[in-house]
Amino acid sequence: MTTVDRLICHVLPQAYLMALVAESRLVELQIVRRDKPSRVEGIFLGRLERVMPDLDAAFVDIGIGRAGFLRAEDRAGIDGWPLPGAPVLVQVRHDGDGDKGPRLAMNIAVTGRYLVYHPVGSGVNFSRRIEGESERDRLRGHVEGLLDGGIVLRTAAAGASAELLQADATQLTERWERIRRLALDIEPPADLSARMPGEQDPVARLLRDFGSTLEEVILDDRIMARKLQDEMDRRGEKIRVRWHNGAMPAFDIDDVAGQIGTALAGRIVLESGVELLFEPGETLCAVDVDSASAGGRQGRAPRRPIEINLEAAPAIAQQLRLRNIAGAVVIDFVNMRSSYDRDKVQACLAEALAGDPVPTQIYGFTRLGHFELTRARRGPTLAAQLEALEKSDG
Repeated sequence: MTTVDRLICHVLPQAYLMALVAESRLVELQIVRRDKPSRVEGIFLGRLERVMPDLDAAFVDIGIGRAGFLRAEDRAGIDGWPLPGAPVLVQVRHDGDGDKGPRLAMNIAVTGRYLVYHPVGSGVNFSRRIEGESERDRLRGHVEGLLDGGIVLRTAAAGASAELLQADATQLTERWERIRRLALDIEPPADLSARMPGEQDPVARLLRDFGSTLEEVILDDRIMARKLQDEMDRRGEKIRVRWHNGAMPAFDIDDVAGQIGTALAGRIVLESGVELLFEPGETLCAVDVDSASAGGRQGRAPRRPIEINLEAAPAIAQQLRLRNIAGAVVIDFVNMRSSYDRDKVQACLAEALAGDPVPTQIYGFTRLGHFELTRARRGPTLAAQLEALEKSDG
């Protein structure tokens, strides 16, 4: 599983570019537009506009110019809806696209470093990446009764002490109380998250998600670096915060700029000479593992297919996440006759994908020898985001 140890933040007038790096390798590039910020996880006090009985759903005005779409997934059918005009506390699950408004939910989730708190939920649940009944029992014993509602233990909770879990639960309780008080004292529609310091700060969100493994944060904005250092001191965090004011750009560190360029190319070359060809389409991305340049060197025997594919699998997993490729993915590995070798490659790819926060479903090898998987859609591809950013700057 990939462990992110460094965050490099390049601040532009129109956006934050945040590179997540693991052992000098670029894992993910998050782009947060200042003019078009994502509202995902944002909590709003909306006003119910219209109920759609046929869809068992409703439209809710949250004050952004387009009504959000709310399904009755966590209510007892259409009979459980309030009347139009009533205030509704909702959370954005997916940003709107084009003329469509955002997808909303009433099952509010307040996310911490180790825990996710569902005030209207119940029970203790676990990230699918927390394995082992003994560890789950240990964690369950530490968190049961900590919060009045439902609790989900995030992947980062594995191995966490009772003290860390208690501190996270306390912060979540305080945040939820602030949200609840705001909802009682304000007229809808209103963005409650915007009224809570730090809730929409992009760097703070990344620290929440990756703070358990991060060793260093580098920013090329002095004011942001100072504020973040003050926050780290207040929390007692040991993450190093560094203001980058050197002659070279921040993204020259770990060759982030070069790795971004590689992620925008259709063909990449691995250290051994193996080439990976990415051919993205509207609903399917084809990946071809080309071993033509990976033959034996200096009299050595040619590399076996299993060796080539085991080198290619982690690189493919990295590129799927970095490029933010979604939908169906078909990989044409070098042909292997042994089912044992195919199982090894599948296990290698599954392990490499385990650190990806975006859900991925692996289907394995088909009868024709191709490997199939699907990756959930979480916003535009990296290429589309960078293209849109370039147009906004021009």
